[in-house]
Amino acid sequence: MKVSKALAALTVFVGTSAYANEPAPTGEALYGANCSSCHQADGGGVPMLQPELIEKPRANGPKGGVIDMILFGSASIAVSESDYGNEMPSFAQLTDLEIAMIATYVRTHFENNGGPVTSDDVKSRRPK
Repeated sequence: MKVSKALAALTVFVGTSAYANEPAPTGEALYGANCSSCHQADGGGVPMLQPELIEKPRANGPKGGVIDMILFGSASIAVSESDYGNEMPSFAQLTDLEIAMIATYVRTHFENNGGPVTSDDVKSRRPK
């Protein structure tokens, strides 16, 4: 009997996540909480302040472009490559899975077709 109680406790512990008492977030919810204040819920951005995300080469190109933008902010691109003076902060404090979910959401919404991003894709881009 003691073994089964210990096993049950271990199962609960292993199954626990940062969202134990809440439903796991979706890419859309994470985008809404972290990105939409600047890029807007519809991905339309704010003219002359924050870029739109609709049909963007970075969202439709290699996965690393979106991952790096989320991980490192606008510091990931050269100043000459941006038409916007506002700096995007790094979101490196988010987990690999959270960043992958946001990147996937951006790459598969707003008329983008870049495809999914995995947490392993994000992990491979983080500094060692």
